[in-house]
Parts: sequence; structure tokens; C-alpha cells
Amino acid sequence: MELYFNWNAVCALKVVLCLAEKGVDWTPRHIVLGKFEQLEPGYLAINPAGVVPALVHDGHVILESSVILEYLEDAFPDFALRPAAAADRARMRWWMRQVDDIVHPSVRPISFARFVAPRAKALSEAERAAMLSRTPKKEIADLWDRAAGAPFSDEEIGRYLTSIRKVLISMEEQLRGSRWLAGDMLSLGDIAMAPYFRRFEQLGVTSLWSELPAVSSWWQQMRARPAYAALDRLRLQYAPADHPAA
Repeated sequence: MELYFNWNAVCALKVVLCLAEKGVDWTPRHIVLGKFEQLEPGYLAINPAGVVPALVHDGHVILESSVILEYLEDAFPDFALRPAAAADRARMRWWMRQVDDIVHPSVRPISFARFVAPRAKALSEAERAAMLSRTPKKEIADLWDRAAGAPFSDEEIGRYLTSIRKVLISMEEQLRGSRWLAGDMLSLGDIAMAPYFRRFEQLGVTSLWSELPAVSSWWQQMRARPAYAALDRLRLQYAPADHPAA
């Protein structure tokens, strides 16, 4: 099993956390986003979207982090991360959709404004044009172009933070009645959400949940799990070669 990932890419870290919880051995294939290795022909042959993660298992290529999480649950069911009850499974998937549809699209531009803009502005016009022409996903190309030009306004960043805050308030309501997002067992919903809290800390926006006690308790539980240490190990191993990226 090979995982193409970046040490600081939130979608990739969902998969790392899932593998760690399940105790599955895997071979790391680190993609240095700061050097645009995700746009090299060899990687595009694996993932034509030019993003991480990509999982290769027994010759099968699995793409998109939420799909990879479900794949790992099917392939390695001994340590279950999907509830047995249908209603709880639906709740788990609802939280995964909150991550994919709201949290990630809101975090990405904030991350670009904070981490990517300095690098984007340092590129020459020719370098930027070459990079943009090689970027398959238009929304990512647009973010790079925006980061290099007009910065995101405080008003725009505020709107993204408001969207995230609404999701966290919903989390607070859920977690007042259960230990985890899909009930009393850790699930893929929690795995999908956790790396974003790590990113919130990097961005210095912990005030998003400082007055949400149930969410705060949930995050403390997630960080205390032995599997979470896998994220710190990857940071220590790979961060010096890379730049923080969305």
C-alpha cells in the first residue's frame, strides 16, 4: 500500500489518521507541494487532478479522501470506523459531507491567503503562467492566481470563518448528546473533521470553538489518541523540505 500525500495537506491527513487508527502499514510517497511535484507527469498519471492524496493498494488507484476513507473501512474492517446502525452511518456521512462541502472550501482560501500568497507573489510572471497552465483543477489555479494578485479582504476571510463557525455550532449541538460525531464510537466523521482543527490552530483561529465546550472536549479527545501522533511524526520528518500548503 502506497499513499501519496503531503505532511500538511488536510485531505491527505484524513487518510493518514485513518490508517493510523486501523494500524495498517503503508509506504509513504511524499509530494512536495512547494516544488509543484503534484504537477509532475509521473504523479499526474496516478492522479490526473494534481492533488493529494492518492492511495495505491494492490495495483488499484483510489482517489478523493472521502472515497479513500470508505475504501479503507471496506478493505480493513477489523477496527471499525463505521457504525453498525443505519442512522448512525447516515450521521457519519452527513459530517463527512459537512467537511467536503463547507469546511474544506472555506479553509482553503484562508490557507492560501496565509501560507501560499507569499510564495505565489515571489514567482515571476512566466513561472506563474507555467504553473497555472499545468494545474488541472481550475479552482486551485484560480486560488493561486488570486493569491499572487489581489489579496483576500478581511470581509472575505470573515465570511469563510462564519461558514466554518456555523458547522462548529452544529458540532456542539451533536456532541452535547454523544461522545463522537456519529454516536458513542469514533467514526470516519471524526477522522474527516480532525485535521481541519489542526489547520485552524495553524491559522490562529482557535476562537472558533473556544466557547464551545463540547467541541473543545472532542478535540482534546482526538489529539490524545495515539493515532494522532502519526501527524506529528510526519511533520517532523517532512516539513523541513516543504512549505505549508492547502
